[in-house]
Amino acid sequence: MSGIAVAAMAALLGSALPAWSVAPAADGVDRAPRQIAAEPRPGARAVQLGSAERKMMLEAAADAGGVTARALELGQREALIPKDVIKDADGTVHTRYERTFAGLPVRGGDLVVHDRAGSRTVTKASQEAISVPTTAAARSAGEAEKSALAVAKREDTRGAASQGQSQLVVWAGDGDAKLAWENVVIGVREDGTPSRLQVLTDAATGAQLASHEEVQSGEGISRYNGRVPIGTVRNNGVFELTDPQRGNHQTFDASGTFAKGTLVTDDDDVWGDGTASHRQTAAVDAAYGVAKTWDFYHDRFGRNGIADDGRGAYSRVHYGVGYANAFWLDECFCMTYGDGRTNDRPVTELDIAGHEMTHGVTSATAGLVYSGESGGLNEATSDIMGTAVEFFANSAGDKPDYHIGELIDLRGTGEPLRFMDRPSKETNAAGTSQDYWTEQTKKLDPHFSSGIGNHFFYLLAEGSGKKTINGVEYDSPTHDGLPVAGIGRENATNVWYRALTRYMTSTTDYAGARTATLQAAADLFGASTDAYEAVANAWAAVNVGPRYVNHIAAEAPSTRAVAVGQSVARQIKATTTRPGALTYSATGLPTGLSIDPGTGLISGTPTEAGDFATTIVIRNSAGEKLTLPFVWPVFGSGGGFFINPARYDIPVWKSVESPLTVTGREGNAPRDLRVTVDLVHMFIGGQIIELVAEDGTVVPVKDFVWDMGTELHQTFTVDASALPANGTWKLRVTDNTPGIFTNEPGYLDSWSLTF
Repeated sequence: MSGIAVAAMAALLGSALPAWSVAPAADGVDRAPRQIAAEPRPGARAVQLGSAERKMMLEAAADAGGVTARALELGQREALIPKDVIKDADGTVHTRYERTFAGLPVRGGDLVVHDRAGSRTVTKASQEAISVPTTAAARSAGEAEKSALAVAKREDTRGAASQGQSQLVVWAGDGDAKLAWENVVIGVREDGTPSRLQVLTDAATGAQLASHEEVQSGEGISRYNGRVPIGTVRNNGVFELTDPQRGNHQTFDASGTFAKGTLVTDDDDVWGDGTASHRQTAAVDAAYGVAKTWDFYHDRFGRNGIADDGRGAYSRVHYGVGYANAFWLDECFCMTYGDGRTNDRPVTELDIAGHEMTHGVTSATAGLVYSGESGGLNEATSDIMGTAVEFFANSAGDKPDYHIGELIDLRGTGEPLRFMDRPSKETNAAGTSQDYWTEQTKKLDPHFSSGIGNHFFYLLAEGSGKKTINGVEYDSPTHDGLPVAGIGRENATNVWYRALTRYMTSTTDYAGARTATLQAAADLFGASTDAYEAVANAWAAVNVGPRYVNHIAAEAPSTRAVAVGQSVARQIKATTTRPGALTYSATGLPTGLSIDPGTGLISGTPTEAGDFATTIVIRNSAGEKLTLPFVWPVFGSGGGFFINPARYDIPVWKSVESPLTVTGREGNAPRDLRVTVDLVHMFIGGQIIELVAEDGTVVPVKDFVWDMGTELHQTFTVDASALPANGTWKLRVTDNTPGIFTNEPGYLDSWSLTF
């Protein structure tokens, strides 16, 4: 069974990035959405590996694991275990590895090594060094099991029971390696979907570190595709629903039970009659969906089955009673379909089959963890590829579109389950899919955060605005109100698949997906092409990253206030698809600040308070420019007011210190020194705040309290009369969130002193 870094089973229903709010200048923006013609480079095409060659390459990677680990400068106690290998036509080899530390599996530490002619690069799930001070657990395996069962209970898992023993692992998914116990709890969710909940518990403190559901599922409707070819074999005079051309995939009838069921057979090799009452009809749809999904991956990408090893999965239909769902499970390497709430709508639609099998492909490649933003990307990947399968099949009975589960009225609204062109149109009492990335994205159920990935793909494939495709009307908006040019569905699919299989890792978030897809676009089309820029602009349209205008893209300058007398260093970050360097200039900077024309670094010490209307101008070697206007507030220090408005992230269960320099005061600080704090955290009560004087003296500001709020905006009064006023003061925030809560990093937004 794969580890927590590999999502294995999720329902088709169900990190903070800056908001790039500065609109680019009108000049250079193509206001009319269009399609960009782009032809992938032949060298970026995947080479289909035979099973013997693939096995040999994986064995060679395993033999060279120690050499590779040293070349990557991994720790002496780390080792690499090859998981997957892909070869491009130009000879580039992408080898995906899992890591171990002192013989223990590392969850969230996977990486991909890219060996190109004369060069080697690496994509890592975790950039931090993998190391724990001890591999001896302070908490027992029994305590971890009890904690895991409690997590399952909180998530309303019925009949929860541990499967197997607690396993000691290293958890690196949050960037800070910890020794952990890993448990698997099985049971049944409220809608009847089986549950395999994987839980990681801190082996030192007993706190819950992470959990994710391995059962990845979908909700849909039986779709009859007319007369379709399906693979069968004849055995002892009876035909079996076994497909010899696709890894001997088999289809079983579960007969309403939770068992595997019996292999579907027939006397005359004519299967089903197109009605839900005929038990073979659902089996035909399932087998046809598998065949088309297998063929799609094989014909488009040279992939030989879900795991690229030629092995067929199996499907089971008529699962449970009144079960309106479908799911993929790594453990059985199988897909399972229910018959709907009224037992007459088998959930075997073509895009659902493609969706579920793609969960298996994701598990075999990037292994996107099914929680947070990586969970949204996991779910979006299945929607994207399920849609691509539907267009590939081009079935008369299931006309291709950018809707998911469009032929059923499962919610009684007469609408599809999901809309890729405008995800927020989804009608669901449990929540709404997102059109655009927000600060809340990582906290959403993957079915709702997946809307961002779905919307990106639609925009990249078709472009923004109104259009009619196969008789279906679409009208896709953008976050910044500017148009996006599409590159065509096949090119968009190529970009996503290449990013998934070569550059995404188990913990990739939406910012990371942008990086991965841009690298894929550079491989396929070149980094100086319109197609490359279209990928970036489609991400900007869903509020992830900056847009290219005049072939220049820049992150919006920070509008955070600064203070008179306090030094400033802010870097303007920009890229161009033109050759040569960028140059930077600025007007209206706060008095005392200047910009380096070669690097874009703004630095200096403000000498005057006020709101400064600043404009940054970035030019490339072709003389094209991008203009970024914004207002930059500067606080004064008159009247004894001093502020540090810079954001400082608060690491989980650790401390952070923000400095502030006070000058021009006489004597000691007052008895009623006012400390104003603006802080954001999922549990503000657990944040312990202290004021630290220049000599190290600690003045308590806020202790632990049971406050379940998520934002703190408060002024505290402390007695600092024994300490000199002038000097560098620090505000120390220590995260002491109780272990009963799943912890997430927060941040100190700003703080000030008033004397």
